[in-house]
Amino acid sequence: MQKAVVSVSMEVALEGSANYAGGLGVLEADKFYGAARLGLPYILIAPFYPNGYVDWDFVNKTRVFVEIRHRHSTTFLSKLIYIGSLEARRSDGRFLAEADLFEYSYGSAKAILYRVKRPTSAARLFRYLYRHHIDECTYYITAAAISSEIIKRIAKETQIHVVDVQEAHLAFVPYLLPKEIRTRFVTHTPGPWGHPKLCKEAEEVLGISLPNVKTMTEAAMEVVEKVFAVSRKHFEITKTFFPKYANKMSYVTNAVDVEKWQRVGKELKSAEELAKAHENLRNEYRSMIRALSGKSINDRIIVAWTRRITKYKRPYFIEWLLEENNDLKDRVFVVVSGKPHPNDQWGRELAAIFTKFSRVMNNFFYYPSYDTNFAYYTLSSVDLLLFTPFSCWEASGTSMMKAGVNGVPTLSSRDGASLELIEDNVNGWFFGKELDQFIDLESDFAKKVDEEDYTDFLKKLEKIVSIFDEDKEKYYEVAFNAYKTFTQSADIRRLLRQYYGDMVEASKEKSG
Repeated sequence: MQKAVVSVSMEVALEGSANYAGGLGVLEADKFYGAARLGLPYILIAPFYPNGYVDWDFVNKTRVFVEIRHRHSTTFLSKLIYIGSLEARRSDGRFLAEADLFEYSYGSAKAILYRVKRPTSAARLFRYLYRHHIDECTYYITAAAISSEIIKRIAKETQIHVVDVQEAHLAFVPYLLPKEIRTRFVTHTPGPWGHPKLCKEAEEVLGISLPNVKTMTEAAMEVVEKVFAVSRKHFEITKTFFPKYANKMSYVTNAVDVEKWQRVGKELKSAEELAKAHENLRNEYRSMIRALSGKSINDRIIVAWTRRITKYKRPYFIEWLLEENNDLKDRVFVVVSGKPHPNDQWGRELAAIFTKFSRVMNNFFYYPSYDTNFAYYTLSSVDLLLFTPFSCWEASGTSMMKAGVNGVPTLSSRDGASLELIEDNVNGWFFGKELDQFIDLESDFAKKVDEEDYTDFLKKLEKIVSIFDEDKEKYYEVAFNAYKTFTQSADIRRLLRQYYGDMVEASKEKSG
């Protein structure tokens, strides 16, 4: 029998799809395509959301920031092959859910996407990605039941090396699989949304026995053989949250598919070669921004903040910067792109503020419809990326990796994978404090940290802008160091070897 690894996720950013909300989906896609390029037999299981995640636009006539549908491309849909339907049943044999199955293939990798069709109450939860707040337990139970049935089908034809469960939404999957199938759990966030309350009703519906714990995360950790965090910092924080499972824990720092994201060119030999390649991409990007906004960047440094708009990522640092009465903001051209979740009122209000700023400021552009295409051009073409999460709140982050492999340095807070990849003043820059414990963002202490971090952020940003304006040789020295170090350390092939070493080597021998 063929041997394969299996990953189970709630989202994946396959090319042309709207089946993702942010970093996890993009990471899973990079692993998928990276595995295929290595010849690794890789099977990904995820829901198919017919209406995708969410998109946003600005309606000029009414000057309103509005939600619109995030559509799958017809190119992506044309690559889906219908492979039948599947029924999942409750422990007492009664019908639970039915789903249509579609296969998406790329080399040695294939994704099996399931579209929930019955009952209507469950199908409604899977119509859009992450709109399950009305009935979280049904969402988790249905996803686990269908995913585990797919895995059992795979096991009849394929020897499963291991099943990796991505995030706590799928915590019940290991409980539903035969004991001989190895399972591991990957946690992708330290934040509370990553550790939802345990749905005890799953015991009756699925016929499983759950441990006496409070969260879905703990339920997954209890039964799997290994637990992974996604950066060294995340590993340290996760151990403090869940000390009972520390002996199972290790970490594999996230990475990116360099083959996909690196536009600047391969094997550049010097800072001069990088400068020439970057200037070409920069000029292309300036034209793109002018076509989208009518704004002229000229020779100003292009600074980008491109993340999901949510509080812990601190997009309000950009708001504060734009409201400052100093000459720094006039020396930069700022591009912001990111989506708030439809239920995040704070994020929606800030996005509306960015929309207003974008109308009236000649050195600021907000692009609300953030996706992998806009990221592809932005992260490879700007002069500086801003990575600003509150310390201990970011599990890893990969935007600075996508920038780094293109020789775009990052000004980063001291959090996530930046702590492993960035050396201050060498291949990027740091600002602010590194905390060693998870802090409530609404606390007075958090507000004090914000004030101090922002002061240091401004100081470092002004320094970088001065380097860019007055000492291009120094700027491109840092940029070239980013290119060299990130291309090596942030490569998805490194991640896949750490997760699936024996399988990757066997695939190399087979293809060789």
